Amino acid sequence: METYSIENEFIKAVFIAYGAILHQLWVKDKNGNSTNVIMGLAEPEDYLNDEWARGAVIGRFAGRLVNPIKVGQQTVQIENNRGLMLHSGSSGWHLKTWTPKPHKNKQKITFEYHCPDGTSGFPGSIDARVTYSIHESVLLIQYQGIPSKTTPINMTNHAYFNLNPNNNIGNHKLTIDADDFLELQSNLVPTGKKIEVTGTPLDFRKEKFISETRLDDYFVVNQNQTSVASLYSPETGIEMKTYTDQPGVVVFTPPHFEAICFETQKFSNSPNIPSFPSTLIEANEEYSHSSRFEFSLKIEA
Repeated sequence: METYSIENEFIKAVFIAYGAILHQLWVKDKNGNSTNVIMGLAEPEDYLNDEWARGAVIGRFAGRLVNPIKVGQQTVQIENNRGLMLHSGSSGWHLKTWTPKPHKNKQKITFEYHCPDGTSGFPGSIDARVTYSIHESVLLIQYQGIPSKTTPINMTNHAYFNLNPNNNIGNHKLTIDADDFLELQSNLVPTGKKIEVTGTPLDFRKEKFISETRLDDYFVVNQNQTSVASLYSPETGIEMKTYTDQPGVVVFTPPHFEAICFETQKFSNSPNIPSFPSTLIEANEEYSHSSRFEFSLKIEA
């Protein structure tokens, strides 16, 4: 399975076409050593059997949907397991091989995928595009999609990070610029209610160690120009700040490997909750969203 890379003097990113996966991301630590901060799999072929969608683009709809969904005035039956769909089920774009479109400047690569009409029950085909680019110590991800019919679209990337791959994620410091998180049912579907982080273990507005906290939560980020989340490893000195134009981020620490995921996206189950930001994109209009990961060195006194 072929790999594709983009690089400059600060950063190198490696991809595969299956899932448009971010396979590796190399940055410099405080000692000048290159560190791969992506907790991916050893070989590209290993992703074919990965249940955790490591490094992959998620679409057409990231997160959870309860069957049926509302599309305008229509009720649409979607593929589901006991009434629930996760990451678009069998038609999820993390399971598809995208077409790579390298750019001449070697610091940008685009992956394209045509999603047929009716897959997993969703209306409309979608011409999707994801562009990864680097500038100095920044990795930018730009998502685009044009549907043939009005349909919900909610894309993200499922990369798992560890800024010190030889240690556990609890030794990282985390900041999340969010006053609220979404209340979840036992199946992790939002109820539609927001809860203040104050007085809860999910209050990361001030930097603190992750420690034993395990996360699988949607944070409603504050709408300002600062990063929505910041991750820092005192051992390597690497700090990663996440920026996005989306209303929130799912922060997820998997149960059986040491990593953390920042899934910038709109709310889960939004087609069924009118108070949530709409994810419906009209026929022949463009879905667009961008997120970026900015790396730097921070040495504590």
